[in-house]
Amino acid sequence: MGGAFMEKIKCENMSFSYPARAAKALSDITFSLDTGEFCALIGKSASGKSTLLKLLKAELAPHGALDGSVTVNGTVGYVGQRAEEGFVSDRVRGELAFSPTNAGLDGDAVELLVAETAAYFHLDAKLDAEIRTLSGGEKQILSLAAVMIMKPDVLLLDEPAAQLDPVSAALFVDILRTMHRDFHTTILMAEHTLEQIFDIADSVMLLDGGALSFKTDKMTATERLVADNHEMKAALPVKYLDTVFSADDRAEITGDTVLSAKNLYFAFEKGRDVLCGLNFKVYEHQINAVIGPNACGKSTLLKVLSGVKKPYRGKVKTKDSIAVLPQNVYDLFTRDTCGEEVPFGDVTARLGIDGIQDFHPYDIAGGQAQRLALAKVLHTGADIILLDEPTQGFDCVLKQELAALLFDLCAEGKTIVIVTHDLQFAGDVADVCAFMSQGRIVAQKAAKPFFESLHFYTAPLVRLNRNGG
Repeated sequence: MGGAFMEKIKCENMSFSYPARAAKALSDITFSLDTGEFCALIGKSASGKSTLLKLLKAELAPHGALDGSVTVNGTVGYVGQRAEEGFVSDRVRGELAFSPTNAGLDGDAVELLVAETAAYFHLDAKLDAEIRTLSGGEKQILSLAAVMIMKPDVLLLDEPAAQLDPVSAALFVDILRTMHRDFHTTILMAEHTLEQIFDIADSVMLLDGGALSFKTDKMTATERLVADNHEMKAALPVKYLDTVFSADDRAEITGDTVLSAKNLYFAFEKGRDVLCGLNFKVYEHQINAVIGPNACGKSTLLKVLSGVKKPYRGKVKTKDSIAVLPQNVYDLFTRDTCGEEVPFGDVTARLGIDGIQDFHPYDIAGGQAQRLALAKVLHTGADIILLDEPTQGFDCVLKQELAALLFDLCAEGKTIVIVTHDLQFAGDVADVCAFMSQGRIVAQKAAKPFFESLHFYTAPLVRLNRNGG
């Protein structure tokens, strides 16, 4: 570890502006983090969370005008949402060995360090595996391990569990909890919800429109958000909210079948079957949700339903037009500005993204990119809209707005299918839910009986209500 400074991070009157943007991304930010402190960073989409994190690691700092002072005492590690973007090797062993080898450690020292790191992060059985064969959760754990192998003084995490199913996310957080206990690393972690990290966190910092609303201990933060009825109150663990899960109005499946899949089999070239005799029905003017663990075939199912991929056995039947929002929304962007990607008007206003017309799609916040892609999908006028992880990059307020939009679309005659790891969102909006496992739909029911039948793989609010609050 580095030197023993009481304050590992200190920012004073820090402001930052991106080139050619009038508004500041961050404005007059002053805060500090003590050695060993775990701070949860929350805020709406485009509030400046990712910008702040990247400014704290010199190698990732964006171009622009920086005022004020930023001091980080010690070495810094960074883990983002998409592990694949940071990998430099094809195999787990090579990924773990990369940084210590570059730091000049001899071969025997590197071998021992890799072995013990793999054991600590539960990757020892995967040491010689190709990274592409790992699950989403394993990739994120590898990304964390590859950073922590160099024992950084400060760890920056930008929504590292955002792409993970609930079980994988819980495993990631458990490792983070153990690691923080053992090494007392100073951690600043951006998250849209505090549900899984509240018990680990010492403090909470709220950004609002690029300004610091507060940084305080977690219980004071909870009291302030609740007392002020702040819109980010929804980011708190459900036990601090007065929300009750109710799906009584979604107790039975209604509506006709407008899209069906029967006995689907699909495999990528020379690979194993990803879809294995899958049967699935989509109900008209309903929100149909599909949940399940990482790598069970959910995204592939959407590609086959839409015709992007062809099954080698089985049939997909529909008479309606289909549009797809992919999991990686940047796949949809082909133009130089957001205004060229989609006409700005009623749809973009409805999604709250007016004002980004002149920006490149890669230069806007993740939540804005998600909404821009959704606007592009809606502009097709398709009858059936398939959405792959539509809430990624969304804060609690944007999720509420998306829910209202989906309800309106169904009322206007659209049919929605969502694939999601966000069980709370699925529970809030879905009329019909399906559970997918190992390439098959193993259950499909109306929302109320579906969530009542789940015991382990379920939303915190459902679990809280089942256990009597």
